[in-house]
Amino acid sequence: MARALLTNKTLRKLELEGNCLSIMTARVLALALSKNKTLQYLDLESNDLTHEGQKNGGVEELINALSKNKTLLSLNVANNRLDAEIGRMFVDMLRVNETLIDFEFGFNNFRLEDVSPISEV
Repeated sequence: MARALLTNKTLRKLELEGNCLSIMTARVLALALSKNKTLQYLDLESNDLTHEGQKNGGVEELINALSKNKTLLSLNVANNRLDAEIGRMFVDMLRVNETLIDFEFGFNNFRLEDVSPISEV
């Protein structure tokens, strides 16, 4: 999958909802998003991108890649057991990413109010 996304010149929408994806998949997608110039919509809802109580490395790499990505318009990471630390990282990423206009994060272990100052919500 990663190699295909690295060289992809036509795929614009990738729906991977409910596929039991893992921390390793988040790492692979991070690499792909750092290079890919055509993907605009990515749906990762209801996967296992992190395990509660374990390191968030793959998701952190994904967020770092999104900070530099200039083509993704829509991202869905809902229902992935993401914690408040990851939520704060997403808030920081959204401050620098100027292209992402649709971000779904519901049904995780944080609320926007918990990770962002009131004045910025």
